[in-house]
Amino acid sequence: MRTGKCVEPDTLIIEENIVRMAESFPYSDEDLKGVSSTEIDGYQNSKFDLLLRQKWDQAMRDGHFRYQLDKVETKIIPGKKKYVAQLNVKRATERRKPQEITIVKQQFDAKQFNFTKIKSEEILFELEKVASNSLCNGENLKRRTLVIVNVSPLEYGHILIVPDIDAFFPQILTQFAIKTALECMLLSSHRGFKVGFNSLCAFASVNHLHLHAYYLEHDLFVDTCSVTHLKGSLYELTAMPCPGFAFQLQNRNTEDLSRDIHKVADYLSEHEVAHNMFLTYGKSFDSQSTEPTIRVFLWPRKKFIGIKEEAAFNVAVVELGGHLPIKVEELYGSLTEESIEETIRSACLEDQEYLSIKQDVTKLFS
Repeated sequence: MRTGKCVEPDTLIIEENIVRMAESFPYSDEDLKGVSSTEIDGYQNSKFDLLLRQKWDQAMRDGHFRYQLDKVETKIIPGKKKYVAQLNVKRATERRKPQEITIVKQQFDAKQFNFTKIKSEEILFELEKVASNSLCNGENLKRRTLVIVNVSPLEYGHILIVPDIDAFFPQILTQFAIKTALECMLLSSHRGFKVGFNSLCAFASVNHLHLHAYYLEHDLFVDTCSVTHLKGSLYELTAMPCPGFAFQLQNRNTEDLSRDIHKVADYLSEHEVAHNMFLTYGKSFDSQSTEPTIRVFLWPRKKFIGIKEEAAFNVAVVELGGHLPIKVEELYGSLTEESIEETIRSACLEDQEYLSIKQDVTKLFS
């Protein structure tokens, strides 16, 4: 598999059920427009959004999901954070059984389920951009990024983005994957479009590099809350129960921002720290600016291994961002901001460990 270096032919993994060619969605840098200030109060759809929604709706009509996702019951929890809680019991009961994960840097295992083994009907389209190809033994290696349905959706339009699908990377963020996440955000003109990532031991259920994306037509506290500048492009989020790192996209420069985010993600992976990454449209960190920005949050958190005791929700990426898919109907009606934050804090690192990580991460930025 590729890890940034050329791979010898005898190390390549050959799959029996390799994903075949999919419909292409071509785009260029000119299409990376994102949400403009004139659209921030509405929910507009770009060519990317229209194709995604059309294909997703058809897949739902054709029965390629594990359950029908009708209008999701939603309520806003009273309090400062205005947590968005949604009752979705079937996602917990009918989703694919998670793989056994014990470490953050667990190797890819071709014998386990991976995204080359999905049904062709689950593929929506392939993202196609003139990309940086790696030259290996005189051959150009094309990076294929597939957009597929999440068969156990948590919200409307819930998809998986699988960057570099043929490289068989484990669920460890690469700079290319982060850049792909930023570009997908910019391809959408819908301010409710979200992209997320769960590392291994942070509720990733498949050890094959992938991102989550979906639409949420409710504002989140993290869209506008204040952050503190640390160094360079690095900020800190302390307004949510779990502290973490924050970045914003400026001047559509996905190359520089993806490189900076990857510095932190790579540090966390190398030090066996579980983590979650969340991308959302929101207010610029510069209080004087009226232009919407893409906010990126990266939370180091406690490892999750094994079976969790029954709770209203698991603490994964969207939950850290303030969106709570509730899996236990009996607990849905009794949620309060206090009970929610108590559950979220159970995933936080101890203060001293977080402060040590913060010091190390800050040193990565000049």
